[in-house]
Amino acid sequence: MPEIGVTLRPVGGSVVVGQARDHTVTIDRPKEKEGTDAGPMGGELLLLALGGCYVSTFLAALRVEAPEAEVSEVSFRVDGSLVGAPTRFSEITVQTSAPAALQDLISKSLLKAERGCIVHNSIRDAVTVRFTHEWR
Repeated sequence: MPEIGVTLRPVGGSVVVGQARDHTVTIDRPKEKEGTDAGPMGGELLLLALGGCYVSTFLAALRVEAPEAEVSEVSFRVDGSLVGAPTRFSEITVQTSAPAALQDLISKSLLKAERGCIVHNSIRDAVTVRFTHEWR
């Protein structure tokens, strides 16, 4: 199996610069957690990683299933519920909001994204991940 790797470098205080291929991300803690708020913290990056993986997998599936679909009115939100000792996510919800008129057109691609997202497949045994849909 292929491997994926990233590099990380502390640059001062609680700031870390991460590198993935030619892409750079700054990681930090919020000011209330003694950081400088120079970037998202690790937990937020996990939610972004899950959401980004899900949405990009959805878009790839949709190009195959319904290339004519216009998804500019589709939005996504990822929320995590925290518990302590040790602090961790107890549940993550990935919500898709879309016009009701798109439901039949995009539902299959949403399911494919849920099943095909590397991040979801990697964390689903450690934390409950719920996928919800709001058809408006």
